[in-house]
Amino acid sequence: MDLNKLRTFCSIAEKGNFSAVAEDLFMSQSAVSQQIQALERRYGVVLFDRGSKGATLTEPGRILYNKARKILDIEDEINQEFDDLRGLKGGELHVGASTTVGNFLMPFYLGEFKKRYPEVKVSMMVENTRIIEEQLLAGLFPLAVVEHETQNSSLVKEPIERDRLVLFVSPEHRWADRESVTREELMEEPFITRELGSGTREVMEEKLKESGVDKLNVTMELGNSAAITTAVAAGLGVSILSRRVVHAQLESNMLQQVPIEGVRLEREFYLVTVADRYSSPASLKFREMLVSGDATSPLPDVR
Repeated sequence: MDLNKLRTFCSIAEKGNFSAVAEDLFMSQSAVSQQIQALERRYGVVLFDRGSKGATLTEPGRILYNKARKILDIEDEINQEFDDLRGLKGGELHVGASTTVGNFLMPFYLGEFKKRYPEVKVSMMVENTRIIEEQLLAGLFPLAVVEHETQNSSLVKEPIERDRLVLFVSPEHRWADRESVTREELMEEPFITRELGSGTREVMEEKLKESGVDKLNVTMELGNSAAITTAVAAGLGVSILSRRVVHAQLESNMLQQVPIEGVRLEREFYLVTVADRYSSPASLKFREMLVSGDATSPLPDVR
């Protein structure tokens, strides 16, 4: 169906004059007449009564006008919504985030995005890194931010912000007043860690192994950072998490940070997308904001 012919037809129906429509459309009157004749041939009906007072719709013409007007209104709505998407006056942003990023960084990132584009609806899924990568590949969202460098060749990764992992203990722990502990001491102490699939756990184990810490004395595995900080504060063991996660507890002396001799645990947070997959205007703008460094967390990272 030729929408241009329908638009010409509706204009004549509304103005009642072929020559006026031809002038509005910068067309010759014969070209306008040819478009109407083409519609009449297509449907096998006469659409207008042409008289000295202008053009009036026949009964078939009124039927076509009512349907054509709806079609053209829908077309106009589609164009308007696409214009809104391009200008981010509407649309949606769906993102994924691994646990630490989702709880401690993404609220700042998404808050900044909403300040810039308040009419875009935002939603976020938070899981551990392994699950987020699986969901990203399955198409549940177009991009994600994770805390471990992906090894999946189907994913494109871009570093966006640095982070530091720190060892922390209860204020009553015998290490609380120590200037540092050795790697050997760390390997013997009851240790509380995140679950398998956690990006924090993978980075921690990888960096510790590079520093000569081959094995930890893991006595508890917990599925989120809040449970770990509570367990450490209760004296059930020591742990290593992002400094962003324990910042408030360290500042209030509910937990104590203890350096590990000769070990500095740093990492990057990564924006990940699927190679060659369509990205919405909102997700493109969000990516641009993160990669450019325009939005960063006010929480400390690598002090």
